[in-house]
Amino acid sequence: MTKALITGANKSIGFETARQLLLQGYYVYIGSRSIERGNLAIEKLKNEGLTNAESIHLDRKRYRFGG
Repeated sequence: MTKALITGANKSIGFETARQLLLQGYYVYIGSRSIERGNLAIEKLKNEGLTNAESIHLDRKRYRFGG
């Protein structure tokens, strides 16, 4: 099974991207800064019968990007 990590997938275009990938058979990691919002997105997807997904907390304070 192909897997995908979608950042910002708890709302808007990220959520819809995750939804479309799930419909195509992907396993999707829902990345969000708020684990609560990520879990809500998972519940919405489960209510649609899309169960191959899990929420991942992306804490940008823990990582330093760039130079």
